Amino acid sequence: MKGKVTRWLLQLLQRCRLGRTLISMTTRFAISQTASIEIRGTKVNYSTLEFSWLKSRFEDIETLEPTTLTWIDEATPNSVLWDIGANIGSYAIYAALSKKMKVVAFEPSPFNIEFLSRNIWLNNLEAQVTVVPNPLSSDATQAKLLMKSIEWGNSGSTFGENYAENGQPIEVEFEYQTIGFSMDQALAWLGLAQPDYIKLDVDGIEGLILSGGAKVLSKVKSLLVEMPEFDSGRQMVQLALTNAGLTREKSAQHNEIWSRL
Repeated sequence: MKGKVTRWLLQLLQRCRLGRTLISMTTRFAISQTASIEIRGTKVNYSTLEFSWLKSRFEDIETLEPTTLTWIDEATPNSVLWDIGANIGSYAIYAALSKKMKVVAFEPSPFNIEFLSRNIWLNNLEAQVTVVPNPLSSDATQAKLLMKSIEWGNSGSTFGENYAENGQPIEVEFEYQTIGFSMDQALAWLGLAQPDYIKLDVDGIEGLILSGGAKVLSKVKSLLVEMPEFDSGRQMVQLALTNAGLTREKSAQHNEIWSRL
């Protein structure tokens, strides 16, 4: 009921110039809100908005993926992390602050990049965290980024292929054409630092991305990957990581950690 009334009021305000100005000013004020939270002894600042993923990505981080935080805690200080599927940066920022890691954050969603960038700036990490706004794939290609939600901080995008973590097509709410490339091409073309650690969470095409990263993977110490739920996707991931000389160290929830033992 409240939602219907709110939408009716907004539609009413949009009919006049003063109303449109008020909506614009309110929106700018709303997305400029900030908060802070202590994550395992590390203070993190972040952009927030009630009833959105912007808030829960940071406040629920211990509940959502505590194993990911522990994996970061056990990483070598001042090393390099590639966060592929960085979303709004909760893990990238925690790694940069708590372990002084250099982070490359890959995030192609236009609805997440703004808040990823805001969160980097709020924590004074401009020199430590690099944002790459392009998707990764098995090779350089022009294709569509398909998104099942345009909500800030949400997930569920796919590039070049229309399938999610369960192997089924997503219901597309928003899409646009862009350029993607492989991990090895990103390393060579962009002059990025070779990662010591990789966190990979892209909701289904993990195997496709790993298949284009043989050179990068050959020097990685440890990789945390969200495993696809369908057989062919899991097999692609396992093949790429095994060929790179990595061994599955542990599984937790939907993630697996592969390390060079």
